[in-house]
Amino acid sequence: MMGARRTLLIGYGNPARGDDGLGPALADAVERLELPGVTIETDYQLAAEHAVAVGEHDAVVFVDATVA
Repeated sequence: MMGARRTLLIGYGNPARGDDGLGPALADAVERLELPGVTIETDYQLAAEHAVAVGEHDAVVFVDATVA
């Protein structure tokens, strides 16, 4: 029998830089929903250390912003 799917949402960016704070802001909003099976992480940028968390989940959502 398959277990529940585990989803990771990584919101990254710098909230002090206006639009660049979208990732962490959305991550905070989703975290307040307390969705089962969803893990939330926030950081200023992606780093090699995030690979461990990515490998432990079935699906990963990366949230960032750009003005380009």
